[in-house]
Amino acid sequence: MSIQAVANAMSAMMAQQDRLAGVAERVARWRTADSPRGPAPADLVRDVIEAQQALRSFATNAAVLRTADRLTGLLLDEWA
Repeated sequence: MSIQAVANAMSAMMAQQDRLAGVAERVARWRTADSPRGPAPADLVRDVIEAQQALRSFATNAAVLRTADRLTGLLLDEWA
């Protein structure tokens, strides 16, 4: 079970990393375009929200990974 938790957490972390890279690319394109002054367009606001969601999801999966690591250590200590 612990190995599956590690695999799932790592997979989810990589997916969130890709998601954040996509957001960064879109924001960079918007920033380099001739954007007028004024409030940010709705797409940019959605990108910022998506980036925050990706970061929170990454952090959550990192916590799952740390917990699985601790549980694996406890199991190994018991068998040693």
